[in-house]
Amino acid sequence: MTVIVIVIVTVTIIIIIITMTVVVVEEGIVAIYSVSAVSVAVFNRNFGGCHNDC
Repeated sequence: MTVIVIVIVTVTIIIIIITMTVVVVEEGIVAIYSVSAVSVAVFNRNFGGCHNDC
């Protein structure tokens, strides 16, 4: 009986860790995309064909 409980707890912890990891990775990807988008926008504004004379 105790072994079953230990196995259930262990599996639950592993599932939680995997879920958290996936969430963090997805948020990290979203953050990278956001930063890239902002960087591209700033780069285009500063170095694109449109300088301060727009």
